[in-house]
Amino acid sequence: MPLLDPKRRAGEESASRGARLSWAAALCAAFAASFAAQDVALAQIGRSDAPAPPPAAPPAPPAGAPASGKRAAPPPRPKIVKTPSGVSMPLGRSAEFYLEEGNELFGKEDFVSAKMFFEQGGKAARAKTELAEALQRRREVATHLAAGAQSEQQGNFSEALGEYDKALAVEPVNPLAKKHAGRVLKMLGSAAMLAQDWASAIAYLDRSRELAPSPETDEALVSALLGLASGQSDPAQAQETYRRILAVAPSNDDARKGLQRAESVIRTRRAEEAFQAGRYNEARSEYEAALSLAADNAEAVAGKVKTEAYLARVAADEAYRQRDFRAAYAGYERFNAFAPGDSAVTARLKELSARLEPALPLRGVLAYKLKTASPFRIRLQRDRVESALLDSESPIEPEIRLDGRLPARDVLFRLGKSSSNVTVRIAAMPTSANDYTAELIVTPKNPRLEEVAVVAEWALPTKGGLQWRKALEPGAYRVYWQGPYFEVFDPTGAQIESSASSPLPRQPVAVKVKPVKGVIFQVVEQPKSENDFAFTLNIAVTSPTTLVLDLSWDAGGK
Repeated sequence: MPLLDPKRRAGEESASRGARLSWAAALCAAFAASFAAQDVALAQIGRSDAPAPPPAAPPAPPAGAPASGKRAAPPPRPKIVKTPSGVSMPLGRSAEFYLEEGNELFGKEDFVSAKMFFEQGGKAARAKTELAEALQRRREVATHLAAGAQSEQQGNFSEALGEYDKALAVEPVNPLAKKHAGRVLKMLGSAAMLAQDWASAIAYLDRSRELAPSPETDEALVSALLGLASGQSDPAQAQETYRRILAVAPSNDDARKGLQRAESVIRTRRAEEAFQAGRYNEARSEYEAALSLAADNAEAVAGKVKTEAYLARVAADEAYRQRDFRAAYAGYERFNAFAPGDSAVTARLKELSARLEPALPLRGVLAYKLKTASPFRIRLQRDRVESALLDSESPIEPEIRLDGRLPARDVLFRLGKSSSNVTVRIAAMPTSANDYTAELIVTPKNPRLEEVAVVAEWALPTKGGLQWRKALEPGAYRVYWQGPYFEVFDPTGAQIESSASSPLPRQPVAVKVKPVKGVIFQVVEQPKSENDFAFTLNIAVTSPTTLVLDLSWDAGGK
């Protein structure tokens, strides 16, 4: 290649340097415009009321540079900004992020950084006017928080709470205000607990849990609720209180037991209401439910015993109507053990005792031997024998042999024999009025110890009968005769005759019926020991009749 002329080469180099300088100037101008646009963008992040900055003109290509169809890419936007205290503030986040971070920095007393975060949060979410209002609210919150902290340090917790409440009224979600208010509420609740003002303590601690939950606050609230429940006389209110405790502390054993006790009392009261209304089965179920919750509920224990006694009486009444006298007697006995003063039950027991007496021998003998010098009494009552000295009523225990049982009503009772050196007299003969009791008074003739022997004998009458007269309409009638009780029932089942004056002996006897013209008799059951000595007779009356029922029995002789 031939060498250029020096002058020409110098001209070309000068032209080349000029072109390079022109391209460099253009590139610097482009970068300056780009940075200016970036500053505008940073200042307007998220601004809803700021127009978007005009796009920067692309730099002119340098002279002599080849033309290109692609636009030069703008430089990257910065992602993090440092605050004067060195805190990194990322850009492009949500308003909530800047608010939370600003509150945390405010709590650390880095107010400059906090302000930058709050301002950035306002930029990201609000227009300039709204940002000004937000900053004003922040200043009000800061003022109230500072006043509250000062009152709190001085121990004026009520005033501190008032300031924190004012801060929350301005900014309800402010975490620092909620934290401080929760702490003061917990202190106020603890003070109310010391004064046993449970209602105030619970109100304070409930709100403290709402604003600033913590295990310590939960524990204090449980203690306050337990204190309140222990003084509540209304079991329904106590029940609700214990349920609140279990909602806070499900495993609290005191609350669980307290809830069971409260529910046991409620079930006991329901049982008493049912009992007073005569719903005994319902009452028993409620008492049993109360005892399943609290076995030591004394009121429920007593109520269940009472209810079962009345249920036994109801069952006894039904058994009596069905003529199941043994079941009726057992039911009345059970009720009588609970309420011994009931006259109707006492009379019914006496009747059933006579109906259900065991069989008696036709004859009986008492042999009594004793050595004494003092007068004494011998008393027989059914199958029991008692004796005692007359002067002191001290019991004595002689040699006794008792064959048989002293029968009911008037019987043939006499002295068989006695020692020749004693006087024996009958002080009482057995009758139904004196509960079938006989009494002998024995007096030795000499003041020294004498061998005393007394023998008493008795015998049942072997024959008897009953005559009953009644005007009857046509129909089917039923006659029962059991011991001293004679009963007649009309076709509707109503009792038209009841008498206790015609005793049927406690022996297997044969009852005979004298025929009556126009009346049909059917012997349903003859007396025997297996059927409680009951005699049952059906009567069919075909036309209006004045009936004379003539019955007789013979126990036979020995």
